[in-house]
Amino acid sequence: MIKGALIDLDGVIYNDSQPIPGADAAVSWLDQNSIPYRFITNTTMKSRASLSKKLAAMGVPASVEMIFSAAFAGAEYLRKQERNSCRCLIDGDAVTEYAGMISDSEEVDYVVAGDPGENVTLEILNQAFRCLLNGAELIALQKNRFWLSDRGYSLDAGAFAAMLEFAANKKAKLIGKPSKDFFMLAVENLGLNASQIVMIGDDLESDIFGAGRIGIKTCLVKTGKFLEKDLTDSAVKPDWILPSIAELPAAGIFSNK
Repeated sequence: MIKGALIDLDGVIYNDSQPIPGADAAVSWLDQNSIPYRFITNTTMKSRASLSKKLAAMGVPASVEMIFSAAFAGAEYLRKQERNSCRCLIDGDAVTEYAGMISDSEEVDYVVAGDPGENVTLEILNQAFRCLLNGAELIALQKNRFWLSDRGYSLDAGAFAAMLEFAANKKAKLIGKPSKDFFMLAVENLGLNASQIVMIGDDLESDIFGAGRIGIKTCLVKTGKFLEKDLTDSAVKPDWILPSIAELPAAGIFSNK
């Protein structure tokens, strides 16, 4: 009895700057049928306010409170710590989520590894590395290996987090998908049991595996970073597979809809 949804953004609602055809209509259908949903994203470059504006420009209105991003969750985690000075490997305005905690010192409590963007240099990476050698803990906002940008497949934040883990011989604390805590944050906000929710995503590891292991039903869409070999190479099997989220209204996933 599926009554609500968690929906990935990049690869499901849009590809970087390009909206996925029919995504706006599918979300509108959820609204029209009073089906609650939240957007849950591993995006580390945009603040929730920016994501809200981006969605609105694509015909998908969503308040900040409906968006759960890895960057926001990471900042919330640090605010709960007694000591929370940090150096951020984050490009874009998502860094504003960490206001009051960021330091340029190499003596910080945490290194926050997100997507450092195209302007990352070896020196920037070395500064973060030295922070870790000086005792900082490593936070990985997400561990996606790659994503689909306007210019094609590109390295994602997980690649940089893995490099720092290896170099500093430290295990990172994972904040975003497929972290159980991240999924539970959105589940609790929906006010439903995990078994009453479907996760809609394009990533078998972060979206489908992550949601499935806490009892959320899963729907893989063949858009975004999806590659056909993913289904044959992985032991992870979604409950539904759709060409895109545009097919959601006709899929018969939700109770009595």
